Amino acid sequence: MTEIAITDHSDACMDFLTKKFNVSRNTFRYSIRKWKNVHNNVNLLFWVEADILNEDWDICTTIQWQESEFINLSAHKDVSWANIKSIDKAYKNAIEKHHKIIKCICHPCSIPNYWQEVDIEALIELANQYDIPLEINWSYLYKWATNIEKLHTVIQKANKLYINSDSHSLFWLKEYRKWVIKFLEENEYI
Repeated sequence: MTEIAITDHSDACMDFLTKKFNVSRNTFRYSIRKWKNVHNNVNLLFWVEADILNEDWDICTTIQWQESEFINLSAHKDVSWANIKSIDKAYKNAIEKHHKIIKCICHPCSIPNYWQEVDIEALIELANQYDIPLEINWSYLYKWATNIEKLHTVIQKANKLYINSDSHSLFWLKEYRKWVIKFLEENEYI
């Protein structure tokens, strides 16, 4: 491994979580020096899981009001707008405007985050057009919160895929990985 990206939720998502669940923000990014990797030569990157805010072009790309050079594009229920029927238009507009900084499209098959409304084939086609990987999300697969039919479509048709942990702890990083490998092996993808 030569580099690893630590990606956290955007300010829009954290504002929602703070209000709904009284989550505190105690890991500040303004002091990047404290995050420097002092253990080996692996380059440590900081990205943001940007949230689509509406069906136009608007996305939140900041963590603690700091912009990130690269983003993972996402939509989270209740963080974005109320009209989930326009999610396809929102993704299309956001990708067309911001494709140069999008490193991945997050949890495209997640049941809780609007994905029941997404035209997955149109999203894959758009991601392929702009050479953007789609994510296979360990966490949602482990928690049975993945639309399996759509996941198969993503695996079969996307030009690029990232297998990503969505881990919020080291335990999740280790344990959730087993589930995605098992899924890929059982379905003869690997």
